Amino acid sequence: MPDNPKQPTEYDAVLGGTAPLPVSSVVLGGLEGVKRRLKSTVLEQRVVALKEALQYGEAGIDTLIEALQDDSEEIQRTAYRLLGEKTEPRVKQALQQVNYWKLMTCLRSLAGHSRSVNSVAISPDGKTAVSGSQDNNIHIWDMHTGSLLRILAWHSRSVSYLAISPDGKTVVSATSDKTIHIWDMDTGRLLHTLEGRSQGVSDLAISPDGKTLVSGSGDYTIKVWDMHSGSWLHTLEGHSRSVNSVAISPDGQTAVSGSADNTIHMWDMQKGRLLRTRKGHSYSVYSVAISPDGKTAVSGSGDRTIKVWDMDTGRLLHTLEGHSQGVYSVAISPDGQTVVSGSGDYTIKVWDMHTGSLLRTLSGHLHRVNSVAISPDGKTVVSGSWDKTIKFWGV
Repeated sequence: MPDNPKQPTEYDAVLGGTAPLPVSSVVLGGLEGVKRRLKSTVLEQRVVALKEALQYGEAGIDTLIEALQDDSEEIQRTAYRLLGEKTEPRVKQALQQVNYWKLMTCLRSLAGHSRSVNSVAISPDGKTAVSGSQDNNIHIWDMHTGSLLRILAWHSRSVSYLAISPDGKTVVSATSDKTIHIWDMDTGRLLHTLEGRSQGVSDLAISPDGKTLVSGSGDYTIKVWDMHSGSWLHTLEGHSRSVNSVAISPDGQTAVSGSADNTIHMWDMQKGRLLRTRKGHSYSVYSVAISPDGKTAVSGSGDRTIKVWDMDTGRLLHTLEGHSQGVYSVAISPDGQTVVSGSGDYTIKVWDMHTGSLLRTLSGHLHRVNSVAISPDGKTVVSGSWDKTIKFWGV
C-alpha cells in the first residue's frame, strides 16, 4: 500500500500537473487534457490530441490554428488537413497564411507500368491522371483513389509524351515511332493517328480552345495540326537541333519551344512566324511551360537550372539553381506563383516563381523524374519516373 492512498500511482490518469506522462497514459479534462498531450514528446499522442481538439468548438479550432505554427511538420500537416474541413472565414484566413507547398509529402505511389514512366498529365477536372511509359502503354488513373481505370495499349513503341484536351474528352500521345495518337478519354477508342514526322515525336501541346495541336520532334521542327480532322496545318522551322518541348500560351497566340540547340524560341501561332530566340542555357532545353496569365515562360535544362523569362520582352527574370542533375520537366501552378521541377537527381523541387527561392524538395523516387504535373486546384503534384512509378504529392 502507498503511504498516501489519495495520491495517484505511476499509471493513473491525471488532470493538470507537471510530471511527464507515461506513454500509455490518458489525460482527462477536456480541452486542457488535449493541450497537455500536445506537449508530449510522442508524435502519435500529439496527432490523436489534434483530432480530438475539434470536439471542443471554437476553442478547439484555436488550438488547431496554433498548431499550424508547430515545429513538427507532421503536426502542421495534420492541423492543416483537419482545418481544411472547416468553412469558417477565420479558418480560411489562417490556412491562407500557411505555405501549402512547404507541407507537401508523398500521398500515394502507384506501380503499374513495367518500364520507365515518361510522361504524366492531369485532366482539367482534376479527377483523372494519365501516364505514358516505355512499356508502350498509357494508364488512366483515378486521382482520388489511385485505382487504375483503363489501359490504352495500342502503341507499337514507347510513349514519350501525353496531353489532355481542355474539355477533358481526349488524350493525345506522342511515340518514338514518329506517330501521334488521339484517343477518346472515356472509351479508350483511337480517333486519329497523325503521321508525317521523319523522327520521333518528343512533346505535345494543345491550344486552349482545343482546336490545334503542336508537336516537337527530332527533325528540328514543330508541326501544327488540326485536332479534330487530324490534318497537318503548317510547320515552324528555326531550331538547329531536336525540339524537346513545346507549350502554348493561354490566349493561343504564342508558342514556346525548347531545343537541344540550347535555345528557346517564341513563335506567333497564327502567322507561323518566329518572334524571338533566347539563349541562356548552356545545355539542351528539356522542358518549357507558360504561366496561366501568359506573361512568363519557364525552361528546364540539362545544365541543371531553371530559367524564368518575360514573355513580352524575352528578358531573363530569374535563374533557379539547386538540382544536381538535369531538369527534365517543369510545371507552373494554376495561380502562377510556384514552379515545380523534376530532375535526374531523383528529386522534385518546388520554387517561388517570383523570388526564385526554393520552397521544398520532394524525395522518394528511386530514379530520374521525367515528368511533373500540377492539378487544376493546385493541391496535388503528380510525377513519373524511370523507377516505373507514378507518385501523388500533397498535404
